[in-house]
Amino acid sequence: MRIYIQTDIEGVAGYVHYYSFSDSIWNYHHVQRMNRLLTAEVNAAALAAKDAGATEVLVNDNHGAAYNILFEELDPICRIIHGRPGRGPEWTPCLDSSIDAAVAIGMHARAGVAGAVCNHSCWHLQDGRGCGYQLSEVAMFGLLCAERGIPLVAISGDQFICEEIREWIPDIRVAQVKESLGLQFANSLHPDRSRELIYQTVRDGVVGKDSVSMPALAGPFSLNVSDRDPSNKILESDLRGESLSALVIDVCNATGARYGMPEDIDDRSWRYPDSVYSPQKV
Repeated sequence: MRIYIQTDIEGVAGYVHYYSFSDSIWNYHHVQRMNRLLTAEVNAAALAAKDAGATEVLVNDNHGAAYNILFEELDPICRIIHGRPGRGPEWTPCLDSSIDAAVAIGMHARAGVAGAVCNHSCWHLQDGRGCGYQLSEVAMFGLLCAERGIPLVAISGDQFICEEIREWIPDIRVAQVKESLGLQFANSLHPDRSRELIYQTVRDGVVGKDSVSMPALAGPFSLNVSDRDPSNKILESDLRGESLSALVIDVCNATGARYGMPEDIDDRSWRYPDSVYSPQKV
C-alpha cells in the first residue's frame, strides 16, 4: 500500500509568521524551528500510515522552496519529492494510480477567510454546470485526487481549513492542531499533542480509506488563481479545459512556474536557500 503525503507549513502547530527576507540570526533559527515542527508532523503521519499497513510513503515537500523537510529525520518508509519549486513535472508529482490514499499535513485556509492564520491563495473554479467555487490549496488537491481515483483520507491544520475540507469530503478525518485567532496569531497545541492527534487521525483515515466518498465535478472547467486578495485574479482571463489536472498545470505555468517544461541548460544563478529567503544583492 502506497500513501501520498501532501505538505505545506502554514497549518503546522506553532507556525504563525511568514518567512522573512532578513539575514538575521533570529530569522535563521526561526526557519529551522518551523522546518523541524513540519518534519515532526509529517513523520507522525508517515508512522501512522506505516502502522496502518503502508509499505511506502511518498512525501511531497510542497511549501515555498520545496526543500523544507529534514528528510533524514523521517522514518525510512518515506521517499521524498523535492527540488526547485515550480520546476517539476507538475504541482503534485507522482500522484498517480499506484497511490492507494492521500494525506495532507500543515494545510492553511484560502485567501479571504477572516481570522485565519497565514492564509493565502485562492483557486477560482467553474465547472461544466456553471457552478463557481473558491478553493483552498488542499481543496484543489482533493479534487485532483478525486480526478485520479485516490481518496484523500486525512488532513491537519486550523479550524477553518478543517471546516472547508469537510464540505468537500464529509468522510475525511481532520486533525485541528491549532485555533486561528488572526492573520499572524493562533492558539496551538503543544507539538507532542499535535503529533499524537495527527498520528491517530491519519491511522484512522488510512484504515478507513475505502469508505471515503470523493467529490465528482464534470468539465469543461474554467480556472484562475489569486494570492492574498481573492478579488484580484492573477490571470487577465480564466483558462479553460476538460482536465482539471492539466488546467492546474496551465494556470501555474501562466503565473511563472515551469511544470513539465524543459529545464534551463545553464541556470547556475539559482542558489538555495538564498534565492528564496534572502533579497538578491546587486
